[in-house]
Amino acid sequence: MRFFSNDYVFRGLGPTNAEPKYLDNLEYIDFAGFNSADSDWWLTERTATTPEEQEITESVPYMQGEYDFSMYDQERFFKIRELTYKFMYFGKIYQERKAYEEELKRQLLPHGYSKLIDSHDPVYYWSAKCTSVEVEDDQDKGTMTATVTFKAYPFAYTNHNEGTDYWDDVAFDHWIWQPVKFIVNGDQDVNVRNIGSRPVECSFQLSGAVTFKNDSIGEVGLTQDNYKTTTIVLEMGDNKIHLSGNGTIEFQFKREEMI
Repeated sequence: MRFFSNDYVFRGLGPTNAEPKYLDNLEYIDFAGFNSADSDWWLTERTATTPEEQEITESVPYMQGEYDFSMYDQERFFKIRELTYKFMYFGKIYQERKAYEEELKRQLLPHGYSKLIDSHDPVYYWSAKCTSVEVEDDQDKGTMTATVTFKAYPFAYTNHNEGTDYWDDVAFDHWIWQPVKFIVNGDQDVNVRNIGSRPVECSFQLSGAVTFKNDSIGEVGLTQDNYKTTTIVLEMGDNKIHLSGNGTIEFQFKREEMI
C-alpha cells in the first residue's frame, strides 16, 4: 500500500543485507597496562562510594552530643575508598570466556598501588590496587559478567602538574589558568592558588637562587644545592608568597580532588 503526501511517496521497507553498525566501546578503565576496552570487556556499571572519615570523638557525661576531634589544622581525614566496576564479555564459546576470566585476573591482581584511569573522569586518576575479581558466567546468553573492586587513595589526582594545561585535560567546571613559573629579579609578590580539596605537597624547579616567604611556611632559601630535596605544603585557596633573589622558580604540584 502506498501513501501520498504532497510530492513525497512513502513505502514500506523490506529486509536488508547491510551490515549492522555497532556501538564503539568508549567506556573503560586503564590499570597497570591493562585497558578494558582494548581487551573486549564492556564497562556497564561503576560505583565510587565516598570514603569514610577517620573520626575521633569523645562523649562527656551529662553533655548533649559529643566532642569531635577528627579535624587537624582545619583538614578532615579519610580512610581508603572503594571503587567497583562491572564489565561484560560476549563470547559464545565457554572455553573462550574462561580464558578471558583467567586473563583478567592475571592482568589486575598481581599489582600493588598503581595509576587507575577511568574514562568517566578523564582529567584525573586514582592511586589504587585491585582487591577482587568476581565472575558470573551465563551459558544461555553466551556472556560473562565480571565485578572488579579496587581500594584507592581517597582523593583523585590531576593528570598533570598545575599550570601544565593540556586542552583535553581541562575540566571547565572546576579549573583555573594560572602561572606557576616566575622569573625573579629582585623582589616580587605572587599568588599560587590550590583549588583542590586538600593541602598538597609542592616541589620545585629552579635556576639561580631564590628565597620565598609567606605566613604559613616561613622563609626558605632555594639554591642549586637544595631545591631538589626541598618541599613545602600549599594550603587550599590562595598562597601569597614573597619572592626575592635572581633566577627562575617553578612550583610543581598536582591537585588532589574529592570526586
